Amino acid sequence: MLEKEYNFYEKNKTELREKYLGKQIVIVGDNIIGAYDEIDEAFSETIKTYTPGTFMIHEVPVNIEDEIVHILSFTS
Repeated sequence: MLEKEYNFYEKNKTELREKYLGKQIVIVGDNIIGAYDEIDEAFSETIKTYTPGTFMIHEVPVNIEDEIVHILSFTS
């Protein structure tokens, strides 16, 4: 689940850090569909269009050492 999104982030990490440093980015497939300051804003805006479990929210940390991946899973 969300392997494509995770792989997209890993493959494009350098570019994404240049463009979205300090943001919460929303990834669907191999596309960035949004960038937000806060994770709760990223989630609440994204669920207006996408079903939970079909997108990944990933923080682009200012310090690369602080990078942590949070994968949220939802079931209905």
